[in-house]
Amino acid sequence: MDALQPDAPQPIEIERQRSVAEIIAEALDIYQRYPLLFIGLALAVIAPFELGVLAVTGRGPLANGAHLNVGVTYLILLLDAAMVSPLISAVHIHAVVLIGEGARPRFGQVALRGLRVLPVVAAAVIVAGLGIFLGFLALIIPGILLALRWSVVAQVAAIDNEGWIPSLRSSQELTRGHYGHIFGLLLIAAVLAGAVTVGAEAIPLGSTSGAASVAVGIAMRTITASFIALTLSLLYFDLRARLTGKPPELSRS
Repeated sequence: MDALQPDAPQPIEIERQRSVAEIIAEALDIYQRYPLLFIGLALAVIAPFELGVLAVTGRGPLANGAHLNVGVTYLILLLDAAMVSPLISAVHIHAVVLIGEGARPRFGQVALRGLRVLPVVAAAVIVAGLGIFLGFLALIIPGILLALRWSVVAQVAAIDNEGWIPSLRSSQELTRGHYGHIFGLLLIAAVLAGAVTVGAEAIPLGSTSGAASVAVGIAMRTITASFIALTLSLLYFDLRARLTGKPPELSRS
């Protein structure tokens, strides 16, 4: 599963301003062009994690977790936040960088790049997550603002690899003045991901720890996590273009 496309594509303009609709459309287009790459990258992270959770707790991906004690639930959330989400974000944005350069994306190459920056990305995501959580405790609004401010912190950390503090600052600089734009994109991405989740949960599969339920749950989470990571990668480059003043549309030769 190393070379996932037979021919190297022409470079595309990744770093340019896009509307919310254009980001979603571009994400869907890239996802359609490289389905094995992005599904494989996300699946390689999510499947071992979910199977590990299943082995330890007996809880499948579609289970609500109500039967678990609070400590186990928080431990799963911590491991998810520290490993799964950061690694998926890191590999996806490096895949987008290669696609933008016109290189042929290779699974091993992209995965190695993501693993190299994982410590920095994980640290940035965990600190941002703690800050957002505390913000939600403080009357919700601060949490929403912090979530928008640090919406691309994982992508910044993966590309710059300069530490979690600079990543938080850079994400704040990139998102400043664009909260409405970011909120609209996150809302649409969440609705699309939620629709996939609801559809998966509506399938009558019997026990949530059964093979069919686990397979559907892993597939559902792989698709949604991959699409969201790809969307945020494009948002990152959109915000970079806005910061540097690159035009929304560039002429094509």
